[in-house]
Amino acid sequence: MRMWKKTIKHQNRMKAQNSLEEKLFMLQDHFSVHLMKHRTYMLEMDQLRFVDPCRNCDTKDIVTFTED
Repeated sequence: MRMWKKTIKHQNRMKAQNSLEEKLFMLQDHFSVHLMKHRTYMLEMDQLRFVDPCRNCDTKDIVTFTED
């Protein structure tokens, strides 16, 4: 009985593992390279601070925004 339970658990674990590997494209080599590049670019853009968030939350017209 123990051997049967152990075999069933192992089979279920392997099915789940295979299903995750198929569905999670992040684990596949050819996708992971591009995802890591994309993450690097996003982190670089975050550090550049293209737009400074308004600290006092006032609204600006387009002329004032372009001057700032």
